[in-house]
Amino acid sequence: MAMDLSGVEVSGYSLGGFASCLDLPGMKTCVDLGRLIDSTVARNTVLITHGHADHIGSFAQHVAQRGLRGLPPATYYVPPGLGEELEELLHLWRRMDGGALPATIRTVEPGEELRPHAGVVVTPFRTRHRVVSQGYLFETETNKLRPEFVGQDSQALVAAKARGETIVDPVREPLLAVTGDTTIEGVLEHPKVLAAPRVIMETTFLDDRIDQSESKRKGHIHIKDVADHAGLFQCQDLILNHVSPRYGPDQAHRLVREALPLELMERTRVWIGDA
Repeated sequence: MAMDLSGVEVSGYSLGGFASCLDLPGMKTCVDLGRLIDSTVARNTVLITHGHADHIGSFAQHVAQRGLRGLPPATYYVPPGLGEELEELLHLWRRMDGGALPATIRTVEPGEELRPHAGVVVTPFRTRHRVVSQGYLFETETNKLRPEFVGQDSQALVAAKARGETIVDPVREPLLAVTGDTTIEGVLEHPKVLAAPRVIMETTFLDDRIDQSESKRKGHIHIKDVADHAGLFQCQDLILNHVSPRYGPDQAHRLVREALPLELMERTRVWIGDA
């Protein structure tokens, strides 16, 4: 099953403390590997938000499955400080497995731009969790003809290019933001994330069994944090994921409805388990 976010397809699995794995087939990318989803084995680009097991526990399986299917090594982009540890883990898996388990692990800094697919730019942004973490902002990039060349025929454009003139400018449009695990501050600090038309945001706790202060101490977002800043979310689709398994689906949907103002609730969905 897949979720349609105003034309952007998302599938995968998300349950707080168990597993998170988001597949973005249109961008040939997946985010996190807490569980091996069959469709993600085809993804050459994997973005990791942080090193907790429910977000990266199926990393070695992903590497191995690509080898079994005759696929080239994927590139795994990780936050600063995680690359060496992941290389060590893979080294141990190779010893246990007896196979090559080829993979490319690359550290990517917040603000560094990636281009996993033609016309798509991904920029990591720093988040605030108990360990080093980052989310990812996806943007589309197209070339727009400069105003002075609008209306000119193809021969004139070819001649201008031959003279070394720049006839187009790159234009970016925000597409999707994925936060990974973070406190609300790790979202509020990034205006581009708040302005993204689609936001998949970790919201783990939904009632006072874990209150806002305890939620922040654990490095997570509470539904009251979302309600307190409801006016800042400009997105047309807000997906709350990584919900704690202490809430059943019916209870989780009810608590979210009760907490959020109607205007935001109309744009919000709760992702529990399979998408």
